[in-house]
Amino acid sequence: MKLLYPFAKRYIAGDDLRSAQIIANLLSDNGFEISFNYVGEYSKTLDEAALVQNQYFEIINRYQNNQIDLSIKPSQFGLLISREHCEGLLQQVAEKAHNYGQTIRFDMEHSTITDRTLDLCLKLNQKYPKTIGVALQAKLFRTQDDMIELIDNNISVRLVKGAYIEKKSIALNRYKDIHDNYLKLIELLRNKTNRRCAVATHDEIILNKILSKPDADRFDYEFIYGVRRDLQFALKNQSQRVRIYLPFGENWLPYTLRRLREFKNFTFLVRNIYKEWFYGIKGANRN
Repeated sequence: MKLLYPFAKRYIAGDDLRSAQIIANLLSDNGFEISFNYVGEYSKTLDEAALVQNQYFEIINRYQNNQIDLSIKPSQFGLLISREHCEGLLQQVAEKAHNYGQTIRFDMEHSTITDRTLDLCLKLNQKYPKTIGVALQAKLFRTQDDMIELIDNNISVRLVKGAYIEKKSIALNRYKDIHDNYLKLIELLRNKTNRRCAVATHDEIILNKILSKPDADRFDYEFIYGVRRDLQFALKNQSQRVRIYLPFGENWLPYTLRRLREFKNFTFLVRNIYKEWFYGIKGANRN
């Protein structure tokens, strides 16, 4: 675990909210929007879930005069312990966020809780329309049907590729298949919803295809903190709306391991860090 921490520091905005605020303020000053995520998942007790709720209350209170986004994992609110209790905790957070004009996006976790996550999203959206949104994973076979249901309920979607290990019977595994399905789902959002949705990928091929369309600015573009900062600045300098997914907290290990799985190998990681330096830092110095 200690060996991974130097790697994790690049992608985690600190162990506590105070540390994350420093980074969030710097990003905001550079024209980026922020989506706060208190890292962690699968709370084991209701007391643990209540502590997570308090952390999100603190974020809302500190940013009550700013429009921010909260990225929330329902399992962290006790979804696997008590569905009713989890819903109650999330409703209180949603009400507070709604009152301050902030938004919530449910992260999509492992497929074993996809149905429960979507049910919570649909239910809370009835009480707090335009506050609640959810991530969908392009790699899952079911995602097109889920997306249509969310569109029918006027819910904003954040489209990700998907970082969880899934069975071949329910998910795409080849890069080309996921790539093609991602673009297909983006077209569905483009043609079927008026809600502002988010393209959440660091894949330059996908991004370039979306950005080549005349209505590219109808989407938000979301990046994980610490990944492809050159692309973050490039899109912002093209007047696109760019949001940074900003994770913080002490329970950083599962999040870091998922990032490692996404990067697949060390060569990929080094290549992208080099791209950030060569294209991003030099570009930032010119602006």
